[in-house]
Amino acid sequence: MLPMNNNDQQSNMKNRRFKTIFYLAAAIAALCVGSNMSFAQAPGKYTRKSISYVNALLSTKDFKLPSSQQNYLLDAIHTGIRIARFDYNPLPENTHSAFRKRLSQRNFVSADDIESLINKTIIPEIIKILDINKEMRAQSLISETQRNSFIALKAKEIGITAQQLEQVMNSSYLYIPFIDKYRVKKDSDKEKVSVHIGGGLLWYHIIAGEKPHVEKFAKISSEGMSGADSEEKYSIDSERVSADEYAFRNAAHTLAMNLEIKTRELDMFKLKAPIANIQRRKIWFPLGKAEGIKLDDPFFVGEWIEKSNGKIRFQKSGFVRVSTVLDNRSTPGQLSQAIAIKKGDWAKGMMVVEHPRLGIDIAIKPRWFTMNIDEGIVFNGEKGFVIYFDDYQGGAIGFDIDLHWNIASLTKKRQSFLVFGGSAGLVPVKSSIFNFAFWNKDWTPLDLIPTESWVAGIYYGHVGYLKKFYLGPFAVHGEGLFGVQTLSIWDYKSGDDYDGETITISNKTVGLRVNLGLEYAVNIDWNIGMFAGFNVFPPIDWWTVKYDEKEVDMENMSGWAAPKIYSIGPTFGFYIHFSPPTLPFNPAAVVQNQLKNL
Repeated sequence: MLPMNNNDQQSNMKNRRFKTIFYLAAAIAALCVGSNMSFAQAPGKYTRKSISYVNALLSTKDFKLPSSQQNYLLDAIHTGIRIARFDYNPLPENTHSAFRKRLSQRNFVSADDIESLINKTIIPEIIKILDINKEMRAQSLISETQRNSFIALKAKEIGITAQQLEQVMNSSYLYIPFIDKYRVKKDSDKEKVSVHIGGGLLWYHIIAGEKPHVEKFAKISSEGMSGADSEEKYSIDSERVSADEYAFRNAAHTLAMNLEIKTRELDMFKLKAPIANIQRRKIWFPLGKAEGIKLDDPFFVGEWIEKSNGKIRFQKSGFVRVSTVLDNRSTPGQLSQAIAIKKGDWAKGMMVVEHPRLGIDIAIKPRWFTMNIDEGIVFNGEKGFVIYFDDYQGGAIGFDIDLHWNIASLTKKRQSFLVFGGSAGLVPVKSSIFNFAFWNKDWTPLDLIPTESWVAGIYYGHVGYLKKFYLGPFAVHGEGLFGVQTLSIWDYKSGDDYDGETITISNKTVGLRVNLGLEYAVNIDWNIGMFAGFNVFPPIDWWTVKYDEKEVDMENMSGWAAPKIYSIGPTFGFYIHFSPPTLPFNPAAVVQNQLKNL
């Protein structure tokens, strides 16, 4: 062997030092994994979760829903939780039956009582099935034929199908619905009914291993409310229903809608993925239709860091909204795209994390608008009124409250919204009501003393379309609305037909409004902005009288010039725009009622 020169010796020493450093680094990394260091625990991309459920409704002893309503609520919840990111594996019916049977035999007053019953009925059945995995490993069942034969045998012993058994074996999470609030309220005349439901889900993690067990990791709760008028006719789910049933079903849908959002907010169920590419304000990431993302869905961008106390937290660095959704169901690896609204110092490998929201935003808009009233008289002998309006040329102040329903998935256009809302304000106009009763034989000259007012209320109900165009945190929007304008004054009637009732006399007209606005994204949920627009609500001689919650058209019998009430001119104001995580009411029902009242 030839002796090594100095260069060879130095090279070998460097190699040994490199190996020493490498092995030391590997040892430190192994220690870090064992001690739960941040980079060992930093969450990676989302992996699909397999979900089972218990088809039973836990409730307190204070109330008991009819079985038909229990089933409806359960179906609404199960449908709501069946979302694209989950593989859905229902438990066998005999497992549900055993739980429901034991549930019907007891009254529960605490969460401990309920959990005790779960542990005695549901958990042993799940563990029995999960133990089959351990038995298969012990018997070294390697071939597919051996495995299938064994599963079929065990399924027969348990009393379920082989397919059901494999579904449970593949499940990793379990939820059980509960209800803790149920209130039905009717007014004194039993004409209006309101339903208030509170409930939620108990979530369990099925731990499969040498000692299979289930751990409760979350309890989520929410509420749903709805109302109805017993004199109205209702249809829901393509079925004619009573007002009571309509209110209950809407409340049930609202509760299910909220629980779906709250489930997506749980850390283990949130969608997340590493950034694959960045180009200016655009990013690409490996999520798509397989996980159920939609256009305009908001995602935070950031990275997980370890705090000084050893805890891991996600440090946010701006946010994006989804601009292109790729179909990765048949072709895995497809990259969807998002556009930055607020951009930080981003790099490939940073994470996008879902920020679950309803896709229904609320906008509050204080505004000034043009209002004109030409002097005139309305007379109706049948109803016993003479109404006089003075001239008014000027403006009024009101407040809009709008729901912006994101329809980008339907239009395939980002930031597209259906708008449903209402507006209320006051107009400083002088009016007089001569309130007399031709049908009342004992009327007196006192009935001819007018009720005078220096203000009238004005209301709008409107529907329309809104489109936004984002440039960074700023956005320009255009909005077109169709609506009904109502100007109202009030009086109290003492005649036989209206004894003690508040009488509302209104003039109505229909028209259009267009707005242009500029807004700024304060954060992922809040925008503020200003807008200017134009109203076109021409005068119409359309009068109504409302008493005892009943509104009827009132013919104007006046031979004199009737008041002309119109709003043709500019409007402007500012607004606050909020994206709520949940809502206490069913937006679909609000839309239905809004359209019915226009």
